[in-house]
Amino acid sequence: MTILSKFSHVLVLGRGGFGAELGEMLEDCGWGKPVFLDDNAADCAGALRDYVDPALRRQCPAAFVALGNNALRLQLIQKLTATGYKLPVFIHPAAEVSRSAGLGAGSMVLPFAFVGANVRAGAGCLLNAGAIVDHDAVLGAAVHVAPGGIVKAGARVEQAAKVESGQIVQSPWRERKAL
Repeated sequence: MTILSKFSHVLVLGRGGFGAELGEMLEDCGWGKPVFLDDNAADCAGALRDYVDPALRRQCPAAFVALGNNALRLQLIQKLTATGYKLPVFIHPAAEVSRSAGLGAGSMVLPFAFVGANVRAGAGCLLNAGAIVDHDAVLGAAVHVAPGGIVKAGARVEQAAKVESGQIVQSPWRERKAL
């Protein structure tokens, strides 16, 4: 897990609601001023495809993908990696992440989320505000655990899946009988 900070600028792909929210958090937490790319939003440095611009690469050594479409988020993370961007992990100071948890490149853990011991999360996971991922859970790449979603101990969530608000992904140990 790579945790970097103190950039002068950070690239954020997506300027919808989540992108705007992430941009504010990044800036407030000392990551630098966000430079946005988006195909549909005004006041951006360019379209999503413009991440390859050498001037942007010089200005923004690190990037995040702030898109709710999980498959597209993963695709863009792979393209950013191939282009040479750093894809750090963002953990908001109000989140709790166990020191034994492993979070993949470009993952984001928002305020009041909890990530337990020995959790493994693939690249580009979004653990939204108030999400709970209990010990030994495994999240595939680009999983989104929505606000208030719960992934119980030892559970597995497939790549690019979404755990909705209020949804509980049960532990595989749930069915074991007490001795």
